[in-house]
Amino acid sequence: MSEFTIKLAVRWGDMDAFGHVSNVVYLRYIEDCRAQWMESVPSHWQDGETGPVVANININFRRPMYWPELIEVTLRPLSPGRSSIKLEHVIRSIPEKDDEATVHADATCTLVWIDKHKGEPVPLPNCIRELGPS
Repeated sequence: MSEFTIKLAVRWGDMDAFGHVSNVVYLRYIEDCRAQWMESVPSHWQDGETGPVVANININFRRPMYWPELIEVTLRPLSPGRSSIKLEHVIRSIPEKDDEATVHADATCTLVWIDKHKGEPVPLPNCIRELGPS
């Protein structure tokens, strides 16, 4: 799997007291994309015993977003490790007519697979590993 994209509408309630989308909402958009990507994985990775946790998120805020903007959030799997995979995200506007898309933020997120009972890392499921670059 290469790039995964979702489309979202900025909601009125996403804005903060400064009149632009709150920084925390950018993380929610990324979370929505990541959750939908996980659901799209062709093989069943959920077993009740192990699962992913977010170990790290790094986000660069490039341009503010405003209501009622339409945006797309993309995810691209990068470098799988023994028990982790790094994901790259971009949040950009969906341009109208001849406008160019504006990049509002880019981010990386590292997921680590853990044993849910012990809280210790376990090997990344093959169905997830195979989604990264070869």
